Amino acid sequence: MNVGPPRSNGVGAGLVALAAVCFATLGPVSRFAFAADVDALTLVTWRAVIGGFFVAGTVLVLTRLGHVVTRPLRDIPPRQRLMNVAAGLINAVLNLAALMAISRISIALTLLVFYTYPAMVALVARAVFGERLDALRWIALGVSLLGLALVVIGAGDLGQLDLVGVGLAFVGALCQVVYALSAQRGFSLVPAPQASGITFAVAALAYLVFAGLTGQLAALDAPLASSAALLPVVFAGVVGAGIPTMAWIMGIRILGAPRAAIISTLEPVVGVALAALVLAEIPTPLQVVGGACIVGAAIVVQRRPGVQAAEHEAVADGSILPS
Repeated sequence: MNVGPPRSNGVGAGLVALAAVCFATLGPVSRFAFAADVDALTLVTWRAVIGGFFVAGTVLVLTRLGHVVTRPLRDIPPRQRLMNVAAGLINAVLNLAALMAISRISIALTLLVFYTYPAMVALVARAVFGERLDALRWIALGVSLLGLALVVIGAGDLGQLDLVGVGLAFVGALCQVVYALSAQRGFSLVPAPQASGITFAVAALAYLVFAGLTGQLAALDAPLASSAALLPVVFAGVVGAGIPTMAWIMGIRILGAPRAAIISTLEPVVGVALAALVLAEIPTPLQVVGGACIVGAAIVVQRRPGVQAAEHEAVADGSILPS
């Protein structure tokens, strides 16, 4: 693997940061949805369906503009097609595990356990694929995790230690590790919009099957009851799913999973800032210090030259197919 050009690295960092900002909206948005009697399973199901339709619409628009954003399935190796489907199932398990964890332990403790995944991504990428972070980036990883701990603990009320809840949050972290590395290497020949669409389709189907098996299909029409229920669900599907999933996959393929995972720790920082703006939840001094640590680590990861980057998606000649 070759070192990506500075401009490509900047684009990659921007895409991952955009994904983190969009994913961070899910916290405040989910509160509005829950207040309108939309339960967690209904929210993730609609989010996957709407995200899938948004991606399909984006593909149609880009295709009409002359961009190549899909690849015929016959041109994609069967193993990569299978990996993309498997990643969709993993993504579904990730979301369900995280929601089930939140039902048993506090959101703060869930985030603290879940965001162990950047370190795991770096370790697995190093052990299995030989990807290396230099010493400064390992320090940046440590600083970002410290900052994350300060952001989460600064909120107070970590709640009681429920081993099942902690285990579910850790399952979510493991799923995120697998999904991140799969997006970079497992189905790298599938363009990001197409890969995102497949992920959403598989996840939505998995949620529907789960709802059917647990007798919750009737509750899935809750967003249609009022605009107060529908608007946050649509927002979660477009801004909290469709846009960031495409951006995140493209960013991972430019930067590599370890670097992208470190920058992704911006998500809880943005979440705290949004909570302050939208929900009037003012951050504590400890959270401000933690946020500064995470932002500083992300800047170091992006600007430090001389490490290996992942195969990246070509953006020349009107194409965003993987090179």
